[in-house]
Formats: sequence, C-alpha cells, structure tokens
Amino acid sequence: MGRRIFALLVLVVVSALLIPHVHAQTSAEKPRYDLIIVRNDDLIDYIVALPYSKLLDAPILPVNPRELDSTTLAQLQSYEQFGWYHVLIVGDYQAVSQTVQEQLINLGFQVTRIGGATRVDTAAKLAEAFYPNGADTVIIASASDYGSALAAARWATTYNDPLLLTEQNEVPPSVVDALKELHPKLVVLIGAGMSKTVQEQIQKLGYETYWVKENLTITVSTSTPQPKTNWTLVILAAIASIAVAVPASLYYAKKKWSANKVPIEVLTEKERIVVKAILDRGGTVKQEELPELTGYSRPTISRIIQELEKKQLVEREKVGKTFIVKLTKEIVMRE
Repeated sequence: MGRRIFALLVLVVVSALLIPHVHAQTSAEKPRYDLIIVRNDDLIDYIVALPYSKLLDAPILPVNPRELDSTTLAQLQSYEQFGWYHVLIVGDYQAVSQTVQEQLINLGFQVTRIGGATRVDTAAKLAEAFYPNGADTVIIASASDYGSALAAARWATTYNDPLLLTEQNEVPPSVVDALKELHPKLVVLIGAGMSKTVQEQIQKLGYETYWVKENLTITVSTSTPQPKTNWTLVILAAIASIAVAVPASLYYAKKKWSANKVPIEVLTEKERIVVKAILDRGGTVKQEELPELTGYSRPTISRIIQELEKKQLVEREKVGKTFIVKLTKEIVMRE
C-alpha cells in the first residue's frame, strides 16, 4: 500500500512539472495576431481567414485595398490603444497595398503579411504558417465556388483544420507543396467547382480523400440577374456600428478617468511594469533609465511611453539629451 501511494505521488509531481511545459510549447507555437486585415472588394480572402480568426480569437476587418480613409484610421487608432497592435494582412501587395501597410505601421501596429500571387497561393501560405507541425486532416475547396469555399471554411473552423483552395481541373504547385508540409492522413474535398481530376491527383500524391457534397444541385437560374446581397456593405455596416460604440465608450471612460483615478487594470502588462518603475522613482524618471529598471529594450520602452502618452497618463520633457518622464495621473494599484 505504501509503495502505491508513493508511486501515485511521483506521478502527480511529474504531471505538475510536465503539463505547464507542454502548455508553454503549445502557446509558443501559436502565432499571435490581434487583428486580421483583408481586402473588402473580394471576399475570398475573408472566407479563407475565417478558420484562423477562430484560432487567434481575433476579428477580421475588411478594408479598402488601396488606402485607408480617415474614418477607418481613427477607428484603428482606437483599437490599438487597447494594447492590441499585432496585425496580420492576408494577401500580397496586389490584394492589400503597400500604402495600407505603411498606414498601419504609422499608427503603431506591428504588421505581418502572409500572401501569395493568387488566392490559392495565399491559402496555402496561411495553412503552412498556422500549422507548422502539420495536420491530420486538410480541407480543400474550389477557389472559384464561393459557396463551397464558405462551407469549407465553416468545416475547417469547426474542426480546427487548415483550409486550402484549388483550381477546377488541377492541383496547383503551391497546394502540392502545402500538402507535403502538412502531411495529412485525410484530405476532405468540399462541394462543387472541382473535377474528378483534382481528387485523382491528390490520391496519386499518396493521400486518402473524402468528398463531401460532390454532386451539389443548384436550382437558381442564372439567366435572369437576381438581386445580390452586398456582403461587403453588410460587414462594413456591422463594423461601423461597433466603430460608433467603441469611441463613445472610450470618450466617457476617459472623461471619468481624467477627473478621478486610473485603475491599473486598464494598462497592458508591459505598461504596468513601466508605470510601476516610474512610481518606484517617485513618479518621475529619466527615460534612459527605464530599460535597466524594466529589462525592456530602448525601442520597446519608447513605444510603451508613446502609448502611455496617447492615454494621457504620462508626459515627457526634453532635458539635455534625454527625456524626463512624469506620471500625470494617479494610478490605482491593487493587490
């Protein structure tokens, strides 16, 4: 009996040591993005990004692919002040322009772009980026049948599988390469817009396949133009409603905070560390001292101070070759 109890205690201790380690590895492998940017004039990239939006717990924002207008910039600036500044752009520079990327960077966002020359290539690159260790199952849909692609996106979202797109009569090289990287046990084809040739090519590569709704029946006549729902406007209307609510909330919150005290909870983890370092120095400190006090690099300190300035929590004064950073409001510290 004593040996069994001892063995059980050893198992519990080992599990306690291993589980955090496994969790840390899993977290490290998961890319971190706070917002996904896609073009608003072609929703295929929006559809492809849906499974990864769930993986990240991050929203998708369709934007003008050429340039962000002042209203969009204002709302993005509002979003960034919550401490969410890691942005993923889906698509190459033809999909979302260099101008948009530079506008995001100028707002303080850290921008990563994943995209290829075609929508097929973009989907392949996203799957490889989000599943670096491969996947047991891969979902494939036609790049030209948006209905089937949308169904495939829901399937991939539900079962946490990577999503690939393919041409109607052949499997493009980027998809072949992605399959080799993902090395799935099963490839699930979804819906219409693909020929038997696609399935046969995938099988010749050595993968087992299963086709969901291979023979779809479409009864809507395409001879007479039908009114179409403008999904872009629907999505933008939803975003606009959120955009109105968020700044209003921020305005009243700022108004209340400016007259009272600022709770530490409104700050990000890094901002809290910097604020505590300033408080430890009596509320005023040289900016050049903060890297040593916090362990953060000079560029990181500079960015954090800029964010605190936006929130009107600190102010800087140029003295000689350095800045003096001063807290402008009382920070409520909690145990």
